[in-house]
Amino acid sequence: MKVNVLTYNMSWASQKNLALGSEKDFVETCQRKYERGGRQCTDNAVKKIGKLVKLHLMGIQEVNSPIETKIKLVQPNLTVYERVKINQSIISLMWDPTVFGNKQSTCSFNLVDNDESRPCLIVLTKKDNNVFLLMNLHSSWKTETLPKMLSKRILKCENTEIIDAFKNKDTKIIVTGDFNDDTALIYKKKPLTIKLRNKKVYLTHNKTKKQLKKSLNTCCWHESGHKWGHFKDTGDYILTNDKVQQLSMYIPKIFDNKKRNKLLYSDHKPVLSVISF
Repeated sequence: MKVNVLTYNMSWASQKNLALGSEKDFVETCQRKYERGGRQCTDNAVKKIGKLVKLHLMGIQEVNSPIETKIKLVQPNLTVYERVKINQSIISLMWDPTVFGNKQSTCSFNLVDNDESRPCLIVLTKKDNNVFLLMNLHSSWKTETLPKMLSKRILKCENTEIIDAFKNKDTKIIVTGDFNDDTALIYKKKPLTIKLRNKKVYLTHNKTKKQLKKSLNTCCWHESGHKWGHFKDTGDYILTNDKVQQLSMYIPKIFDNKKRNKLLYSDHKPVLSVISF
């Protein structure tokens, strides 16, 4: 079965029309162009999502509005969603139950030990004889700490059903996320590794480091001359384990215009992956 998966950091500031944080210059540009400012940019993004292929799974980072309701209208197969709030940060997973089945169990936690909010959500679903672990996360800028944090937090959940699913060799795992991986630490031959006592789980995508730097710079929108540059960093991925084959992973063309004023959707670009199992 072929399945379409989207991951998208949709900008918390845009959804509230607040010119703050790293999105400040992006939201200010939305405000200059549109009467509704950042909220219109978010609606632009939702409209474009509706023009993509039929989606079966979507991970959203930086949820700051009832955005799932809007996305359901343009991608009607995504009828079920689960969200988690860690301090002030919310992420969400939306899925097609005809493909992934119904929720059996969940686990959520913060990926950092400090006051920062970096949520991870894991949803265990079942469909017929298939068991899925659907994950969505928003990593800190210290991507190198992610494997250890995931390993520690998953065990700390003390959710036997989910831990057993990780250890089951037949479980299909799909991870969406903003990994904040600006130096491309996660690539085809260097998977994200989760260690659960005597079990190692390897999660990867199909791009080399060179391919990531060439075609998957998804972060972040900035005005000309900005100190952080304009869409020069990698970090938004879909990862899978060896029970799921990733056929492609790319930025959809309708979200990849070279002109800044044609990219008023979010400060990130979404990533679409076609997978099969």
